[in-house]
Amino acid sequence: MRSLTALLALTALLAPAAPRADHGAGAAAGGVEWLGPPPPAAPRRVVSLAPSLTDTAVALGKASLLVGVTRYDDAPEVKALPRVGGFLDPSPEAVLGLRPDLVVWLTDGGAYPAVRRIAGLGVPVLALPVVSVADVLAASRAMGRALGDAPAGERLARSLQASIDAAQRRAAAGPRVRVLFVVGRDPLVVAGPGSYPDELLRLCGGENVVKDTRPWPVYPLERAVADAPALVVDGAVLEPKEGLARLDTIPAVHRGAVYRLRDDGALRPGPRLAGALEELSAALRAAGAR
Repeated sequence: MRSLTALLALTALLAPAAPRADHGAGAAAGGVEWLGPPPPAAPRRVVSLAPSLTDTAVALGKASLLVGVTRYDDAPEVKALPRVGGFLDPSPEAVLGLRPDLVVWLTDGGAYPAVRRIAGLGVPVLALPVVSVADVLAASRAMGRALGDAPAGERLARSLQASIDAAQRRAAAGPRVRVLFVVGRDPLVVAGPGSYPDELLRLCGGENVVKDTRPWPVYPLERAVADAPALVVDGAVLEPKEGLARLDTIPAVHRGAVYRLRDDGALRPGPRLAGALEELSAALRAAGAR
């Protein structure tokens, strides 16, 4: 079974990006925008169209404002909420049926036609392009403002920055570790340059062995073997662990130098950043000590 994270990575490669006046700037570079009518100063009914934005609302202490989320959301605070479709295929009918006064949307993916329809029917949409770590901090602040609590957004951003600083301090004290970050195994999909996991690896003292020009390449197994990583990070968390056997020709896998992530936090650009940095830092320190 192909994992959710691999599916999202693959479909994001093919999905049309939403047109933006800023030509694709991330949240940290001013790419945040509003669609539809003006938003309320203090929304009361919010629909989230991305798990990472749901996580942000929860981290801001605003879970009670959420009335709908995607089928992929797994935060316990939203377990009982209605589902409005997926990250790439939200249902405008399901969203509008919840009578939201605000929709929050992560602008990666092919959901733009559905989101444009929601906005056109009178619902304000906060469009957040979140790709990098800096975007995560900027999105935290933007979400705080949109949900009527700018100080909470600032506190969350500062807390996440402290986690980033701590990861960099830990990395400075140890050797750099060559890493292959696996997103899916069949086909083999890896985190390449410019991807969110690639940035996390660098913050934690890792060196991504993948030098492809794309952020989520489908990677030939023979190239992974030739890259000779010291550690393979298994981010295909929804695939059975036993599926790693098909990668056994990679020397690191053969000798057991594999770290399987606990969850998809390292693939979900949002408040789970802090936990992902701690987990990757520990895995790289253990690999560097071998």
